[in-house]
Amino acid sequence: MADTEHKLYERVPGLEELDGTDRKAILDARAQKIRDDWVKAMEARIIREQLAKCYRTQGVNHYEKCRHLTDLYLQALKENKVEGFRKKKEEAR
Repeated sequence: MADTEHKLYERVPGLEELDGTDRKAILDARAQKIRDDWVKAMEARIIREQLAKCYRTQGVNHYEKCRHLTDLYLQALKENKVEGFRKKKEEAR
């Protein structure tokens, strides 16, 4: 059975704030960026699952009853894109 306790990670400065010489700090910032992106992606997935459940339970009234979830899901899709750590570095060039 899986461990139910969450692991807490120490927040580190982002990739934009680091100099290119500290290898450990760069790796920590990359790992943090990946974790943050995954959390955002999973939040959108949870909203999508709630929206699908709402569609099934509300039937023909889902346009009215599930509107708040639809708006929340569309906002999550726009804001929570997984970009990766390399895109930030290439844009800086």
